[in-house]
Amino acid sequence: MKNYNKEIAFGIALLVIFAGLLFWFISTATQSGLSIIIALLIILMGVVTFVLQIVNKQRDLEAGSPAEDEFSKLAKVYAGSRAFIYSMYLWLLIFVFNSAFTKPQTMLGIGILGSALIYGLWLFYFKTTGELYEE
Repeated sequence: MKNYNKEIAFGIALLVIFAGLLFWFISTATQSGLSIIIALLIILMGVVTFVLQIVNKQRDLEAGSPAEDEFSKLAKVYAGSRAFIYSMYLWLLIFVFNSAFTKPQTMLGIGILGSALIYGLWLFYFKTTGELYEE
C-alpha cells in the first residue's frame, strides 16, 4: 500500500504558505472585509478538497482498486483541453475590459483564478456525467 506522507507534507506546506500570505495580506493592506472573507473561503475550499482527495485515495487503495484509472486520466486531458480554449476567451475578455481594472495585479489574479476555476468545472462535469466523447 502506498504511503501518503509526502502528499500530506506537501499539502501542509502549501497550507502554511497560503496562511502566511493571508496573514501578511491582512496585516499590511487595509482591505475590505469582503476580500478577506473571499480569501479565507478559497483557502478553506482548497484544504477541504486536498483532504478529501487523500481520504478517497486511501479508501480506494484499501478496497484494492487502482489509485487512478484510465477514465480519470482521460477526464483530466479532456478538461485541460477544454479549459485551455475557454481560458483564451477569458483572457480576451480581460484584455478587452482592462480599463475596468485599477491594478494589473487584479487583472492577473482574476485571469489565473478564472482559468483554474474553468478547469475545475470541466473536470467536475466530465467526472459526473462520464461523457468524454462528443457524438
